Amino acid sequence: MFLKNLKIFKIGFICIGLLGLLAWGKPSYSFNLNGILKEVEKSTRPKPEPKEEELNIKTKEPDQPRQQNTSGGGMIGLGQSLGLFDKKTSKILKQSVNTLQALQPIAFEEEKAIGGRLAVEVFNRYGGPYNDPELVRYINLVGRAVADVSNRPDIDYHFAILNTEYPNAFATPGGYVFVSIGLLRMIENEAQLAGVLAHEVAHISQKHALKTLERSRSLQGVSALTLTVMDENPGMFDKLIDEVSNVLFTKGLDKNLEFEADKYGREFAYRMGYYPGGLQSFILKLGKSRAGNKSIFMSTHPSAGERYNILKKTWRRYKKTALYPVLEKRLLAAIKRPDTP
Repeated sequence: MFLKNLKIFKIGFICIGLLGLLAWGKPSYSFNLNGILKEVEKSTRPKPEPKEEELNIKTKEPDQPRQQNTSGGGMIGLGQSLGLFDKKTSKILKQSVNTLQALQPIAFEEEKAIGGRLAVEVFNRYGGPYNDPELVRYINLVGRAVADVSNRPDIDYHFAILNTEYPNAFATPGGYVFVSIGLLRMIENEAQLAGVLAHEVAHISQKHALKTLERSRSLQGVSALTLTVMDENPGMFDKLIDEVSNVLFTKGLDKNLEFEADKYGREFAYRMGYYPGGLQSFILKLGKSRAGNKSIFMSTHPSAGERYNILKKTWRRYKKTALYPVLEKRLLAAIKRPDTP
């Protein structure tokens, strides 16, 4: 009896915390398009490397080796000229050096510059921002709540609503998350919303787009992608943006990265105190809808059935969460449906 009462008390405490989220949430969460444009312009100018304490995250990387000369000079070229390597071996070694150079981690300031540029691209492609300040504030409060319990809580996250009825959602590096008004109108409760936003947060916290970019052919021969390099070689920067845009909006990320975002997204919503089955139930609903078939959110992801089944396999961890809140009424009050006054 004591354990049962303790469990009820725990669920009640979680509900009180979530109910207080809107009342005491920070009112400063916003996503201003003009601000993003100015931020992108500033971020592509050369500036000193940010101090670790200013970013509140670890950005300092070990000293990188100088770029290996692969055009016939350097140690590889010397080895070939001395007969130590044949041409085939030299070619393999050169390709390995290029690959290693392309995999150097991208620092936060560069991530922010790339993400800001892509944020403008998202607005340009998908209807621009949806004008409803109260709804934007609500989305930011829920989004920041799950971001604060993510694996990367120390960066600023911004959540924007796209003015398109097609159900879409995107995340770009640096903390930018987008969800369309069409997708929001399909969501049935706040637990589903938290799961969807947490899925996008997981793409950022796990650096999925950056990991894809670091393997890009455009970065071969570049030992470190810095703001100075971007400023001195705008053509290369534009090419990188085109490559990432193609991945995010056309090809989609590797399906294993999507499965990972589902896993972490559900976990982040659970950590915040939401019913963790919200993401699963929404994936199932979206897969059955006609609108979902026209959605980038679906076309660039693995099938809804495959995603649902993979999440279901690891549900055991959450099997005692049936009483966790879904907050249906609060979401319906925040999002006006086309058929409601």
